[in-house]
Amino acid sequence: RLFLGTDSAPHAIGRKETGCGCAGIFNANAALELYAEAFEEAGALEHLEAFCSLHGPAFYGVPANDEVVTLRRETWKMAHSLPLGNEEVVPFRAAQLINWRMDG
Repeated sequence: RLFLGTDSAPHAIGRKETGCGCAGIFNANAALELYAEAFEEAGALEHLEAFCSLHGPAFYGVPANDEVVTLRRETWKMAHSLPLGNEEVVPFRAAQLINWRMDG
C-alpha cells in the first residue's frame, strides 16, 4: 500500500530562481489540502484518510494517531510568497486557487 510522505523544499527565492537553482517545491503550508484536490480529481476522495493517516502506521507497525484534522471544501488563494526567516519562499501553486482548506 502507498502512503503519504512529504519532502518539502523551502528554498528562498534567491537560491531557487537562479541559473543553477535548488530543486524541489515548497508545499508544507498546504500539503493536505493539495492531496485532497488530487484525490478528488482522481475520483478517490474516499481513500484520502487511509493514504494520509492509516497506511503509514500499518506499514511500520505502529498505532495510528488518534488526533483528527478536518478538511472542508472552501476555495482560497495560495499566497504569492511566504516568509522564510529574513527571506521569502514561493509555495507550490503560488497565487492560485485551492479548493480545500484545513480547519484550525
